[in-house]
Amino acid sequence: MKVLILTNSLGLGGTEKAACRWARGLQARGHAVAVVSLADGPRHQELARAAIPVRITSAAAGELAARLRELDPEVIHAHAPGYPHPGDLLGAALKLLPRKIPVVQTNIFGRLQNPAEDVWTDFRLFISWTSGVQAARRAYRPLNQAFFERASVAVYPLDPVEPAPAAAVAAFRQTHGVTGNEVLFGRLSRPEPNKWSELALQAFRLARRRQGNIKLLLREPPPAVAAALRAGPDADAFIILPATLDEAELRLTLSALDAVLHTSSIGESFGYGIAEPMNLGKPVITHSVPWQDQAQIELVRHGEGGFVTSTPEAMGAAMVALARDSSGREKMGRQAQAHIRVLANPETSLHRLELILAAARENRPNPQAAVDFARARATADYLDAHQFGHTWREQLMLRPLHYRVRFHEWRHRHT
Repeated sequence: MKVLILTNSLGLGGTEKAACRWARGLQARGHAVAVVSLADGPRHQELARAAIPVRITSAAAGELAARLRELDPEVIHAHAPGYPHPGDLLGAALKLLPRKIPVVQTNIFGRLQNPAEDVWTDFRLFISWTSGVQAARRAYRPLNQAFFERASVAVYPLDPVEPAPAAAVAAFRQTHGVTGNEVLFGRLSRPEPNKWSELALQAFRLARRRQGNIKLLLREPPPAVAAALRAGPDADAFIILPATLDEAELRLTLSALDAVLHTSSIGESFGYGIAEPMNLGKPVITHSVPWQDQAQIELVRHGEGGFVTSTPEAMGAAMVALARDSSGREKMGRQAQAHIRVLANPETSLHRLELILAAARENRPNPQAAVDFARARATADYLDAHQFGHTWREQLMLRPLHYRVRFHEWRHRHT
């Protein structure tokens, strides 16, 4: 197949990471692949090394149409958030062409809030099973086999990576003042306010009252948070490092941790920030946000590869449990690694993408609709069993807010 991949940027985010990994994988499987992006970025070099043609175009429908005429793809693989956004010009560009090119959209955030896309989008791919379930529920569409006739799931791909060498890990911990008997938790994310939650700090401070030999590495909190921590009375409990784009440095940082905290006010539709430490054998403690994205519950299966805890007390207790049980911590890490390497297996992901691209090109329904529906139904059952918490305090906190948000969304749709 001649496949054109369309993305808004070639930056270092999860969307671009997956788009470029898929591009390289499709090329390795014998397809002719080209990439068109509305903005350049550091991943351009990754594509160049793979000899994948790249075109950078402006956010103008006419110019994008010109690139489509030049590259003449049989099918387009577009990456979009699922709602109107800057650079939302594919539909207008397609109107300028003599023939309709089939479009497979990777729906990044599990949203079906851009009705204009329905006219020219032939298939939607969700980046986790949970995101697909949530997309149907948010749009008040039945989660049935018919939903998957023109939709499917290709989980973001993740190549297996092994931890940094033990000597490098020991040197890293020593450099940052972590002694042999201390347990190091970590939280890594971009320093953006919408990615930050105070939950991790509240839980850590509660846990430290019960377990004094724990430290928390933050890479990188928002500036105001970092300043407050450095000036606080417990500053010695925190290691604050700047964000880095160096993959080797990130691998070393994650390898040096004993466990990972992942908290975000908006949740995850997949979550490389969770998947990557799991890939290195690290257990993850995360939380539930039922009114937002919830794929973190799919990645971190509660009590297996980590814990899903949504109050400071519950998260603090999970931290204490991991800190006190090194063998249990290591077992959870192994289970986390095994789970994520199956869930985000790059060959499985590529196979699913390839099937849907071929179906779109040939104007056929999803050949795995029945299989996908069964998997989605099981995912929905698991989500409902865990997303409202495992303690009565979590239930009291999560359920009322979830139902208020859902009612607000329903009312907005009907006004």
